[in-house]
Amino acid sequence: MNLRGLSRHTRLGSPLMAHDGGPDAPPRRRRRMWLGIGTGVVLVAVVACSPAAKDSASPSPSASRPSPSPSASKSSAGSSLAKSAMGPSACITAGRPAGGSGPWKFVSPPMLCGLPLDNSGQSQQLGQTVAGENKMIINLAGVGSVTSSTTAEYQSPQTPNFYRSVNVVGLTGTFRPAAAISAVEGTSYTFQKVPPGPHGGAMGCANEEGTWTCVWATHTTLCTIQIIDTTGELLGANIGVNAVRIRDALEAPG
Repeated sequence: MNLRGLSRHTRLGSPLMAHDGGPDAPPRRRRRMWLGIGTGVVLVAVVACSPAAKDSASPSPSASRPSPSPSASKSSAGSSLAKSAMGPSACITAGRPAGGSGPWKFVSPPMLCGLPLDNSGQSQQLGQTVAGENKMIINLAGVGSVTSSTTAEYQSPQTPNFYRSVNVVGLTGTFRPAAAISAVEGTSYTFQKVPPGPHGGAMGCANEEGTWTCVWATHTTLCTIQIIDTTGELLGANIGVNAVRIRDALEAPG
């Protein structure tokens, strides 16, 4: 199977729609379903990228997520959290980001861009499935060797007319940065090179039908993030600087 020649949406099985989870739809998490095709697995809804809720060596819980109660979305994840996740500066973190040539490793902060980490078993299981897909792409392309994977999902609580999420799939190992990025990006969308920030390496971003995807790589890390923002404040002309801010929060000196 030549995954390199397929677009991300072809591999995921359905287009990513900007309005999913937006103000005109019931607040819900973008979820993925699996269709068996031959010996492969096709991802049908959405996902996004990076660090670690769970290492790939650990078994993923299979229990399904319980339905959130109305009070859960209005308590600790209430108005104060929504405010912290709003605005074009939501991804700025305190302190000076680490610089240098690495090596780097992935970390999973409890908050990212004002959004809480979802460490549920279902989120981890689905993220690890996508990490496995990216690992297969890297192996087939011969552009690196993966030793572990980490995933995380961050999303806003149920808030009228507002939805943001950042999904992360990160791989650790040894990579040829530019070649690894090209392999993961595919060919159906045009990724623009953006400055990778103080951690070095290479980075590219693309608008995939309303969901923005950024991929970065160093010699020790490879990460894909997907960002949904119904306000658009983090996206478009601001995607490069916010991708670097997110990266600074997800990578630490290894």
